Amino acid sequence: MPGPEVVASDPDRLLPPAVPVSRGSTAGVAVLGHLRRQSAALLTADAGLAEDADDSVHAARVAARRLRSGLRVYGDLLRDDVSPGLRSELAWYAGTLSPARDLEVFADQLRTLETVEGLADAVLPWVERTRAAAVAEAVAASRSDRAVALKRTLVELSRAPRFVDAASRRAPKVLAPRVLHADERAARQLDRLRPGDDSHLWHGARITAKRARYAAEVGAPALGKDCEDLARLWSRLTEPLGEAQDAVIQRGLVLDRVDDPAVPLSAGEAFACGVFVASTHDREVEAHRRARHVWKDSRDEHRRLRRSVRP
Repeated sequence: MPGPEVVASDPDRLLPPAVPVSRGSTAGVAVLGHLRRQSAALLTADAGLAEDADDSVHAARVAARRLRSGLRVYGDLLRDDVSPGLRSELAWYAGTLSPARDLEVFADQLRTLETVEGLADAVLPWVERTRAAAVAEAVAASRSDRAVALKRTLVELSRAPRFVDAASRRAPKVLAPRVLHADERAARQLDRLRPGDDSHLWHGARITAKRARYAAEVGAPALGKDCEDLARLWSRLTEPLGEAQDAVIQRGLVLDRVDDPAVPLSAGEAFACGVFVASTHDREVEAHRRARHVWKDSRDEHRRLRRSVRP
């Protein structure tokens, strides 16, 4: 991926290089490093959306989410109260990409993994057509006045952010409590959950786990290897949680395919869809079991990393 200084030929999209961050950096320098890295990632991926470049949808959505999570951690260090509005716009931008990404994941699974016999024939052409339409909608959204304004704001903020006085303090002192706050929220939610609990509760735990991961990634350049390891721990947890959510999403997609009157299913295809829908419940609960197992096995490591991340 190109560096931040060569994101695009359009001078309105060019960003300065990301600044190096260390334990001796101020909080403002750490924030600036994160803003520039993730804004560059978003702009680079966004430029590839129109050509449906490999991984462009996923990369743009992840960059938007990392920026939004970062603003949760350090947004109050920015003057002019820019954080709430920017977080809202980043959530909108990421949301425009979600349908295309969900369909992309399902299409790849249908092409490459073993699934219910007959399912790919029944569902894959529909998924590919629906994904093409979702990508077109995402591209249109990314070229809208709203998206252009968002990207302009990110460039302006990354070039010359205005900080409150607290941003001049050393980064570990400022960022560590914020990283630990996000971490504690995620840990509390996971402690309460058991396999078989409502899908929405598990999805909420996944969201807070991803926020904890992204918060640790924001802090890692200033807080060091243990904070980086904390981000990796949350990444391990979000894998099975993501698989559980994929099962929920794919269940809904197949039911949408069954209900589509434009392309009726044969009896055999309808049966394959029914078998798959039933299997997604088992996949979901099994993924929750694995997530619970990973969390139990990680508790000692998690406690150690939390202690070492404290300033």
